Amino acid sequence: MPKIPRFRRLLVVAGLLASSCVVHAQDCPKDDMSPMCEDMRAQAVYDRVDNELNAAYQQLLKRMSQPQSEYLDYPTLKAKFIEAQRQWVRFRNKECDAWYVVNQAGTGRNADQMTCMVKRTKDRTKQLKEWASYLP
Repeated sequence: MPKIPRFRRLLVVAGLLASSCVVHAQDCPKDDMSPMCEDMRAQAVYDRVDNELNAAYQQLLKRMSQPQSEYLDYPTLKAKFIEAQRQWVRFRNKECDAWYVVNQAGTGRNADQMTCMVKRTKDRTKQLKEWASYLP
């Protein structure tokens, strides 16, 4: 039996957990403000905006996947852009982790952290769409 790399297993597990959060978030009544339901709703919103971010990012990468032209060095642009996106993800995660620490005594700390993730992800998606408008 072939071994599945650990990273792939983690991705599969994360996907299953995320999809189960969406299902359970729909099971929570709108007036249920329990921390569990708040967390699940926040996770569902984050999953949606993260998918939008990933779609915008993939579209940009596709547009940058061209050979060097007279006007633009696409391979260099793409490499720098990929590194910038990776650093942005690290920055967002660390910033929102800090937000969690600020709110760690509260029962809504997970939802507050997820709100940070949602806001930063929406902001980045907007930035990526602006990038797309500048590319020839």
